[in-house]
Amino acid sequence: MSYKQISIALALALSASSIAKAQLSTNPDKFLGNITTSYQVDYGNEKFYEMWNQITAENESKWASIEGQRRGTFNWGGSDRAANYARQHHFPFKFHCLIWGSQYPSWMDNLSTEQQYKAIVEWLDAVKKHYPNLELIDVVNEAIVGHAPAPYKAALGGDGKTGYDWIVKAFEMAHERWPDAILIYNDYNTFQWQKNEFIDLVRTLRDAGAPIDAYGCQSHDLNDINISTFKSAMKEIQNALKIPMYCTEYDIDKASDSEQLQRYKEQIPVIWEADYCAGITLWGYIHGRTWVDNSGLIKNGQDRPAMTWLREYMQTDKAKQAKSPFPGMVKEASVYVKPATLAATKGEPLPIEVRARLKTKTIDHVDLYVKNQYFCTLTEAPYATEYTPEYTGKHTLKAVVVATDSTKYERLGGFTAYNPRTPFKAVTLPGTLQAEDFDQGAEGMTFHDSDTKNEGTSSYRKDSGGVDIVSGNGGYAIGYTVAGEWLEYTVEVTQAGKYSYEVVASSGSTGSAFSLALVDNGNLTPLCKVNVDKTCDDWNTYKSFKGNLRQELQKGKQVLRITIDGPYCNIDKIIFRCTEPSGIDAPYADKWQWNGLRYNLSGQRVDDNYRGIIIRNGKKIIRR
Repeated sequence: MSYKQISIALALALSASSIAKAQLSTNPDKFLGNITTSYQVDYGNEKFYEMWNQITAENESKWASIEGQRRGTFNWGGSDRAANYARQHHFPFKFHCLIWGSQYPSWMDNLSTEQQYKAIVEWLDAVKKHYPNLELIDVVNEAIVGHAPAPYKAALGGDGKTGYDWIVKAFEMAHERWPDAILIYNDYNTFQWQKNEFIDLVRTLRDAGAPIDAYGCQSHDLNDINISTFKSAMKEIQNALKIPMYCTEYDIDKASDSEQLQRYKEQIPVIWEADYCAGITLWGYIHGRTWVDNSGLIKNGQDRPAMTWLREYMQTDKAKQAKSPFPGMVKEASVYVKPATLAATKGEPLPIEVRARLKTKTIDHVDLYVKNQYFCTLTEAPYATEYTPEYTGKHTLKAVVVATDSTKYERLGGFTAYNPRTPFKAVTLPGTLQAEDFDQGAEGMTFHDSDTKNEGTSSYRKDSGGVDIVSGNGGYAIGYTVAGEWLEYTVEVTQAGKYSYEVVASSGSTGSAFSLALVDNGNLTPLCKVNVDKTCDDWNTYKSFKGNLRQELQKGKQVLRITIDGPYCNIDKIIFRCTEPSGIDAPYADKWQWNGLRYNLSGQRVDDNYRGIIIRNGKKIIRR
């Protein structure tokens, strides 16, 4: 062999070696990432950076891993291993995650709500101090009902008006600390089992103006999905949300090489080539070192067929040229449309704010559209206006931020307009409030239910949305309750003073509970919490639960809210009794003493139904 032939052969060998060792993705706008393996980054025959160009710590960045031993004591070692590796090799590190109902410090369970909030602030501040320039953050993880909503969510505001106020708050707190990071909501079962719940949660965050930049679909539920079903689900989610997507935890748990290969070949191109997909993170690649038995792509040091195919696919023009919503894998624009409420009242002005920020460019103006019709142009921050809905129904919002170089950035939002709130039935206190007689209005205005299905056994109301009304205790009751749901009632308090309550309710489960509060301009004043101990096995036996309200009730119109704290209680009614009346301000009331009889101010004796003047222990009160 000549020197020239040897040189050519050597060059070809080196070229083949470099292809084998190159990062799979050469697309400058999308990443193909992976996670740490058994708390290590490099694992096996190939270096991590020779294959992947994004990293997520599988467990090392979770709250319990960093601050789990003792409050205020932080162990950043494992998380730093991944973050520093990404920095060294110039690709993104995703912080996974800030808020989750699993793998949080157990000491949180022993704190009061106020102390829990302080601990959350301390946690976020510590992460900010340690990682001031995070690029990608799973802000809240797995909060769909039935997954792992944080048990400390009350510290962040609970469900509130939107049903997800605590998640909105978490995103606001993250945005305050990392305005240039891509903030993600992450969950599983998004394509098959809980697609609708996922859409509802993320769309609510978006429409409420939360600073959410992308949604993460974990993709653990794709082992046996039909490809047409998968494509349809993926399209449905994006059409509903219209914000960027990440495939955050992709794996195919198949012992059969051919079955795993088939799923990769069917699904990866669909995900990767979607112009709204910003990247894919595989959830492990070393066989025997992943969270499920057979998702690994490299077994005994050898590529499984799916890995061989993945290397080849990522070198195709389609893979290299696939578009991304985040060119360069970074966020230029932060655009969020925030109506004052998601449940507006027809005919009343609704404040709307467009929160807009560009990282490297300058905003020229913001155009706002309502129901796809141009509404106004906003030229100065804060970009705020008012819109008065003339019709009931859903109203889409669209903000178009125009930079001085004419680049445009869009964000959708929305709200629903309803007729004004009205009482379903007149309720006076002292008196009885029937749980099924909540105010007429709408979801997010006068009630919040976890879904739109009516699982009740009664046709008592046609305007109940997803609120479930059942037959029971000789009448009607609220049933099939889920934690976080709420109902509001307009009542007329005819007698100011201290009150007791008697709740008539049933439960076939343990842990059932609800709270009662006064509502004033969205602010809640707690009145009581009622633990509905298990009354039976079939929810048909109702019992009374008695106690006293924490706050006095003032005379006049009030709005009361029932919030479900522990699920599965049926609530029939609440009987309110005034135990200590108060509230008169008559200058000559001291002329008449209470001596067992009732008198009016003219000195005439009256019957028991008349509002008389009483002086008890020198204190002026009114008594019936």
